[in-house]
Amino acid sequence: MSKEKDILVKIGNYIGKKAALKFKSNVEFANVCDINETSIRRILQGKQNMSIKVLKRVCEALDMKMSDLLKEIDN
Repeated sequence: MSKEKDILVKIGNYIGKKAALKFKSNVEFANVCDINETSIRRILQGKQNMSIKVLKRVCEALDMKMSDLLKEIDN
């Protein structure tokens, strides 16, 4: 697996764990993020690269800073 793909999978896994604790479904999570559900599903699967704007909305929905997310997935 390429390093780029590896990082997308790590981000998706981390976001997925946090979102599962806070939201009832991916649809609810997507609505709060103002992103369509298909994109959220692809992000969680590590199949979609996010823009900084989307990453910011995702982090805001999870009540976390982008820097904290990046620190977590860097380990």
